[in-house]
Amino acid sequence: MKRAASKLLTYLDEIENIIMVSGISVAVILVLIQVVLRYAFNLSISWIEEAVRYIIVWMSFTGASIGLRNKAHITVDLLLTVLPEKPARIVAIIGALSGSVFSIVLIWYGLALVQHVLAMGQLSSAMLVPMGWVYVILPLSGLLMFIRFVQMIWALWTGDRAGRVDVTEHASGTTV
Repeated sequence: MKRAASKLLTYLDEIENIIMVSGISVAVILVLIQVVLRYAFNLSISWIEEAVRYIIVWMSFTGASIGLRNKAHITVDLLLTVLPEKPARIVAIIGALSGSVFSIVLIWYGLALVQHVLAMGQLSSAMLVPMGWVYVILPLSGLLMFIRFVQMIWALWTGDRAGRVDVTEHASGTTV
């Protein structure tokens, strides 16, 4: 069971990385094309700016999950620095549970938004793609973050991750 979960998380890491690398690569290429066309040939392609905007949105929401994976989100961890390990672990689990609830809300309302927008037939202004496909990132990122929060809760519960935050590690910059 533990091996299957580890394999699933490895695949999830790869999916997130592929989304980010593909997104930044496509965005850079599209912007480069737009700049060359605009300044060298006095032309522009109308849908490029919209495509890059949506790519950046997708990357931002995917980055939220990657931030959880890498423990890179901003936190207020004052309690976790002064509490002993067991109470700090409980506080950290409560924080991760509240993040899980947020993720579930994002999934629920994101799916509702996608269904509503697809039913309305709304298209993007320049690319003319269904806006529901653009909004799919909301429930998808909610699912990615939910999995990361469950991973965090499990690590805290089993003791693989400390609940208490060591201030000296933060001061020296050794934690990620």
